[in-house]
Amino acid sequence: MPDKRGHGASFRVEFDDTAFAEDLAHSTPAGRDSALRKRVAVERDGQPADDLITCDAEARDGTRLPGCFKTYVPWPAGRCGMVYEFRFDKDRRPYLAFLAFGIRHHPKGSHALTVYEIAHRRLHADEEPADPQR
Repeated sequence: MPDKRGHGASFRVEFDDTAFAEDLAHSTPAGRDSALRKRVAVERDGQPADDLITCDAEARDGTRLPGCFKTYVPWPAGRCGMVYEFRFDKDRRPYLAFLAFGIRHHPKGSHALTVYEIAHRRLHADEEPADPQR
């Protein structure tokens, strides 16, 4: 499993088509284009482990994403990101399950959800992150 950064391997990714479509519907045209290009590349080649960063198990924004990884879209410093949950299939092979796509960080005072908040809600059955500022 990758640490803070991967080690040259790549992971199969399984996308939740409903969640992906929902995230695209809330994106800008440029964001949608980036997400679609990323998905095509990942489905063709896998998600490079070297482009994965471990999510904080408990982040300052109140999100809890243990066992999750993020990648920036486009890599290496895109404004958007994708969050995946690390899982094993029935044959014990590791893969990444798509959780969310969206903006990594909004301007201060914005009430729009970040990709991390979207992932948190999906991972924790729509539970609100414990962010005292919201």
